Amino acid sequence: TLGEAVPYEISGTLAAAVEHAARDAANDDGGEAVVLLSPACASFDQFKNFEVRGEAFRQAASAIDGVKPIGGAR
Repeated sequence: TLGEAVPYEISGTLAAAVEHAARDAANDDGGEAVVLLSPACASFDQFKNFEVRGEAFRQAASAIDGVKPIGGAR
């Protein structure tokens, strides 16, 4: 585990995690911040499959002011 090596926050839901990540990115003073969805564990049945989870992330991120989608954005 990462333990104390890096700061982390338990969000509970994907929507809350996106909000927390956006807050942290907005407070980053290192230039343009990037938030990447890279799940490494189960979503505990919050979503039907990975596609639904990815779409939920896209929608939550798109709802945040100032977000610029990159990569495979639709």
